[in-house]
Amino acid sequence: MTGTLLNAGDEVDVVVTSAKPFGLFVESDSGVQGLVRGGGAAVGATVRVRVIEFDAAKSRFSPTLVD
Repeated sequence: MTGTLLNAGDEVDVVVTSAKPFGLFVESDSGVQGLVRGGGAAVGATVRVRVIEFDAAKSRFSPTLVD
């Protein structure tokens, strides 16, 4: 992983890497992956999310879409 770590409350732009019925898999500029529950966007789209939780040990985060 490169770049800075994410912190709870951060708002970041992420790219949708996969869309599933239960949510969107996304990736930050620093390469950290996350799962947005619900929501809808096309693969490759850039969306703005708020970080709920960041797990540095597993290098993943839990985001929610920003309105």
